[in-house]
Amino acid sequence: MSRMKTGIWRIASVVALTALLMVPVACSLSGDSDWVGATPLEEALANGKPTVAEIGATTCVPCRKMKPIMEEIVAEYGDRLNMSFVDVRKRSDLVNRYAISLIPVQIIFDASGEEITRHIGYWPKEELVAKLQETGII
Repeated sequence: MSRMKTGIWRIASVVALTALLMVPVACSLSGDSDWVGATPLEEALANGKPTVAEIGATTCVPCRKMKPIMEEIVAEYGDRLNMSFVDVRKRSDLVNRYAISLIPVQIIFDASGEEITRHIGYWPKEELVAKLQETGII
């Protein structure tokens, strides 16, 4: 009986270790490269155009719902603004810099890279466009 318990624990340990080792792989494969029109945040803030940054995670449901909205915004207004996606799992430095405690967060930066406003949670396109108009971005 003790041999059987030892075997079960070994199997459980291998399964747990395998799961832990796969987490970084899953995160690195589900990066922000599939966001159409996205510009890395540092590059976006330095290029002289206003920026809308979506800070979230590829596994977050409200964040995933924001993806098509952000892609539509950049498709319609990309000549006037940048859109950037920051994955909180990959960029903890930016999470700390911008004091992110909940996701998704959308931050609107002016052309000089200064934060104008931020929104937490799902942001319907109409409301986001209205805020961009109100701030003079579009």
